[in-house]
Amino acid sequence: MDTIREAVAAGRATIGTWLAIGEGVAAEAMGRAGFDYVCLDGQHGGIDMRNLADTLRAIELGGTQTMVRVPWCSSDQIMRVLDLGAGGVIVPMVSTAEEAAIAAQATHYPPLGIRSFGPVRSYYSADGEKAEPLCFVMIETAEAMENLDAIAATPGLAGLFVGPVDLALSTGLGLSLEMSDQVLEAIDKVVAACAKNDIIPGCAALSPDNARQLVERGMRFVPVGSDVAFLRQGAAEVVALAKELGGG
Repeated sequence: MDTIREAVAAGRATIGTWLAIGEGVAAEAMGRAGFDYVCLDGQHGGIDMRNLADTLRAIELGGTQTMVRVPWCSSDQIMRVLDLGAGGVIVPMVSTAEEAAIAAQATHYPPLGIRSFGPVRSYYSADGEKAEPLCFVMIETAEAMENLDAIAATPGLAGLFVGPVDLALSTGLGLSLEMSDQVLEAIDKVVAACAKNDIIPGCAALSPDNARQLVERGMRFVPVGSDVAFLRQGAAEVVALAKELGGG
């Protein structure tokens, strides 16, 4: 069962999370937590080709769909990630329709794309049926917003995924973990472009409250938090308790 496509087809949003720790026990715990999907971060996290297959397998033990953010818009990286069993890819820093086409074509076998056949761990849905992988391209630059309509119309894309922090940086708004009115306006444009082309709108949530805000604005693919963030949060709560009980 493709959790993401099924939920969106039913008009529901999906909530996932990020995995940055490239280690099996942490991945298995996240896979069993109950998220709709887990996004393995190969761009900023500790996920690489040496630990990807084992990490994917650990998440799958919990029956959870996997997505992998690749380091860059590179056909060979996309194909390799899919051969190792990812349910789909999130491709960063896509600013033109030509770059979007590279990502989409690397995701699909001919005649839809150019993906070479050689799976090591083919992606199958939870019910054992062969599933078509998803390809999301990230909208996170001023140039991407200028080319939004053309990118959204690229054949083979499952959706667009906003990187709000990098988008703010690229448009001169500075570094912030709060979404400005300008970023929210851009998000609304992405939702509209996805609706026009019948693809899935997604965005990285910066907090649980922000996730609610994004879903209310029409986003349907919304990862919230990460294994690293949850670890820090849990540790901080216990440290605060220790200080309280110790009188510190």
